[in-house]
Amino acid sequence: TPPPTPPPTLPPPTPQPKPSLPYDCHAGVANWAEGWSDAKKDWCCAHGGQGCTTPKPSLPFDCNAGFDNWQAGWSDAKKAWCCTHASRGCAPVLKMCTLWGDPHIISFDQMDTDKSKAYSFYGDGDFWLVKSSTVSIQARFEGTKY
Repeated sequence: TPPPTPPPTLPPPTPQPKPSLPYDCHAGVANWAEGWSDAKKDWCCAHGGQGCTTPKPSLPFDCNAGFDNWQAGWSDAKKAWCCTHASRGCAPVLKMCTLWGDPHIISFDQMDTDKSKAYSFYGDGDFWLVKSSTVSIQARFEGTKY
């Protein structure tokens, strides 16, 4: 018996044409101010940010200007805006350190102030609790003699 006839091969599907846009915003962009119609400028500005005739709105504050003296030199409005939008000029977060017992320590950088999560320290010696350019606090720990 003869071998079976293979099925006919179909031509590849014809791709659907892309819908045409009213303007090609890349064409003539180097000379958009003189070469584009007002309608093309409006459309390309709205749909691609090119050909805009009005400047982008300026920011209400320059968060780099005067940053070296932001605490005394910036207005409250500038501090609030720059803290929210640029993470600059934010009021420092006050921290607390707690020590008690033999000793248990909740450190400045510990996020949780739950005493059950405090560090316990059983070493003997002199240790810095705080040491910065403005504050230095040293402590002496001695283990309990049972």
